[in-house]
Amino acid sequence: MFRTSRLTFLALFSVVLMLYCITVSAQNNNIDSTTLRGSSVVGGVEVDAFGALKTAPKESMKTVGDALRQLVAKQIPAELAEVVPVRKISLKKLNESVQQTLDGRGEFADSARYLGGLTSIKYIVVVPEEKDVLIIGTSEPWVVDNIGNVVGKDSGKPVFMLEDLLTAYRALYKKERPSVITCSIDPTPEALVKIDQVKRKFPVVDSRNAAALAAEYENAYGNNVITINGVPATSRFAKVLAACDYKMKRIGLGQEPSGVQGLPSYVSMVSGSAKRINPRFWLAADYGTVSHDSKKLTWQLSEVKVKAMTEDQYVDARSGTLSSSGKTDGVAISWCSKMSKSYAQLSKVDPIFGDLRNCMEIAIAVALIRSENLLEKANCKLTAFDNDAVLKMVSYPEPKSVPSKSAISRNGRTTVVACGGVEINPFTTVQSAKLDSNMDAGYKTLSKTEGKEWWSR
Repeated sequence: MFRTSRLTFLALFSVVLMLYCITVSAQNNNIDSTTLRGSSVVGGVEVDAFGALKTAPKESMKTVGDALRQLVAKQIPAELAEVVPVRKISLKKLNESVQQTLDGRGEFADSARYLGGLTSIKYIVVVPEEKDVLIIGTSEPWVVDNIGNVVGKDSGKPVFMLEDLLTAYRALYKKERPSVITCSIDPTPEALVKIDQVKRKFPVVDSRNAAALAAEYENAYGNNVITINGVPATSRFAKVLAACDYKMKRIGLGQEPSGVQGLPSYVSMVSGSAKRINPRFWLAADYGTVSHDSKKLTWQLSEVKVKAMTEDQYVDARSGTLSSSGKTDGVAISWCSKMSKSYAQLSKVDPIFGDLRNCMEIAIAVALIRSENLLEKANCKLTAFDNDAVLKMVSYPEPKSVPSKSAISRNGRTTVVACGGVEINPFTTVQSAKLDSNMDAGYKTLSKTEGKEWWSR
């Protein structure tokens, strides 16, 4: 149960500002449900009551940051108060810790909420004799930045979230699990018909009518539809996907600066003779190689990179559908290359992009555990993770749409409208995992844990 002081504090704020707290309700001395509560603002992007995605006002983000800063525990456990290259998280003991909270034996700790300050996942290790599976990576103490991102104190990288792990676990452990996790921002079929009409209205485009064309494009496109697949659209995981998709589009169209030297807007690079350009940009996980030891007890994940990709699109005048041209614009390719190379830097400037990479790492970790039956191999039961009726996930406002935007190139003669997307496909990488017998020697050290806590070094 919450302490009175904390309840008094929360009463001063709206539900929007009750960030990542736990409320435990009891009925007849039994826990009825546990609900993680979160903000409608994630990564500086908010969803309104109608499901429309938009940039949150700076004042709102500062208020969110201030409120969360007071909610985050001031005293981080001593064992978690330093940067370490190897942090071992026991899924068995983490499950037990969450279950204790469900049983009313203690308050939900920030250390669990932020997964011990984990900032990367390097290994998954099965420990059959302990009936445990370990997630191992780097960690550091966490702080809250000015706009409410929970990040590592030293690196500024977003820390992993328990609710994202739970979302991925429940989604990828379904009997009919999704093969990919995606977010897409696209125009409606009705909008595509209107767009074709606009194009016919402007047979010639130059600096005199480019602005008028851009305005008519925006009116014709209206609200683009956001589609989430693979995870619940009301999850924080989904909001991270949508926020990154939205922000990538805004950077590409020059609606907000990247903040990274060497990453200009796409539209500022366009100077050719094309009058109208409709590129599609999407972010995809580049997982590299997954390796395992000879007994398949130790699994090593490569550093996850995020790749920006592109393809041209066109509107079929007869059907009014959006199709792929199968071609790519050279400028779009160049911009995506800059985006990919700048991604690590961009993540420091705007942690939401680092948050997306965290979600990608979580996805491949869970996909690996599921595909290789690692929980079964260890006889590890995650009862609190399994049951949504017991440990209930927060239901965030579902992102449904975003107003379309068009931009004019620097030569003033080209109108650009961009669609976006995010794609996470962890299972393909897991299926092509490779044996590395040199990893056998490290099992004894990696599998050893100390103490009663669910984290160790």
